[in-house]
Amino acid sequence: MKKLVSLALAAGFAMLGASSAQAISEAEINDDITEFQGFFLKRFPGLAPGDFVDGVNALPQYAHRRANWELLMEFPPYEPEMEKAAEEWDTPFANGKGFKDCDLAPANIYPVYDAASDDLRTLVGDLNACLKANAEKPIKNVKRGKMARLIAHYKAQFNGEPMAVDFSEAGAQAWYEKGRQFYWAKRGQLNFSCADCHVHNSGNAVRGDILSPGLGHGVGFPVYRTKWSLSGKPWGTMHRRYGGCNKQVRASPFKAQGVEYKALEYYEAVMNTGIPLKVPSQRQ
Repeated sequence: MKKLVSLALAAGFAMLGASSAQAISEAEINDDITEFQGFFLKRFPGLAPGDFVDGVNALPQYAHRRANWELLMEFPPYEPEMEKAAEEWDTPFANGKGFKDCDLAPANIYPVYDAASDDLRTLVGDLNACLKANAEKPIKNVKRGKMARLIAHYKAQFNGEPMAVDFSEAGAQAWYEKGRQFYWAKRGQLNFSCADCHVHNSGNAVRGDILSPGLGHGVGFPVYRTKWSLSGKPWGTMHRRYGGCNKQVRASPFKAQGVEYKALEYYEAVMNTGIPLKVPSQRQ
């Protein structure tokens, strides 16, 4: 874990002085995956890699609440919403086509690096691109609501498939490095990084809540969150949660589907290589 801990310092300097991230080799990324996952398997010795799909619910520190969560999962609160998502998915476009005709990658390989544009394709972006290509209005709110439901419906068809994001191209490796810097760099008035909460303090309690481990992040998104349901907006994509995390450390959130969060999503997806999808999921 020494290599990953050193990234906190390196990321801080990079965020201050570098205008762009330098590419990292494919071999180094594979080493990062091994070290990252190995840290959590050592920190939580009773868990297997596949257990982390349940997020904080899988941790021994959360055992006192797990029974309640298991009871909730007997009749998941998101089931009616998933039925609505299926209807939305099957509703044809004005031209007779539908989401089933969209050119989408398998859910377990997103984000996908596109060499032609030197950009990352996210499932959110591909769904909106499909709508636009079929003369339909793109979905404006890419953090919750209909977009989150559509993603949950699509990803659920790939449940059990291990994350397998491709990082073999140099351009993809540069995106990975951007995301890695973001994950380990401190920000906000609290001077926290993603890693401070979800690596170093994973499993520890903060104001009565248990901090979730970085291993397993993303494989259950979109999530149906109890906290969000209180305001009538229970669904959230990865980028909605990223924005919330930034606010919690008193930092200004970045734009959903912007460069920063796409890079972060890519980094987390790579770190979860081999961890299966389990969508939708419920979180507190």
